[in-house]
Amino acid sequence: MLLKINNLQKHYRKNIALHNISLTLTPGIYGLVGPNGAGKSTILKMLVGLLHPTSGSILFDNGQWKRSSLSQIGALIEAPALYGNLTARENLLVHTKLLGIPDTRIDEVLQIVDLKDTGKKRASQFSLGMKQRLGIAIALLNNPKLLILDEPTNGLDPFGIQELRELI
Repeated sequence: MLLKINNLQKHYRKNIALHNISLTLTPGIYGLVGPNGAGKSTILKMLVGLLHPTSGSILFDNGQWKRSSLSQIGALIEAPALYGNLTARENLLVHTKLLGIPDTRIDEVLQIVDLKDTGKKRASQFSLGMKQRLGIAIALLNNPKLLILDEPTNGLDPFGIQELRELI
């Protein structure tokens, strides 16, 4: 078991965003499917600690989820947070320093997301697809057990969507 969610609930005053959601995931590829407002992003934000559940529990890697679990989770929720004045490599270098991981991983993830040849181009000059791929590279830096991508194809053209599907 990689992830187990038990009776997860999230209330915003009188609005119920999630009501008794339970699921168990073993390693693999999964997708949350549902209409806008169904609570998909709310669940994912709870998995990375951006939101706290009203009730219920989240177990990760056979233990209670805690902030230290984030060292084994990579995530791209909504749009990637990038330093526009830095290159792809420099953006990744900042994250390796923050995560305390060797910068040797940078070349690996740049290769995975096909951004190895961006050179001195600043992230602010990247296309939306390139920014999404850089966000995924950041999420992959720590070689996570769990990779969370929330609507990573938003704003991508059909070719970019196909590239992202192949990457995943």
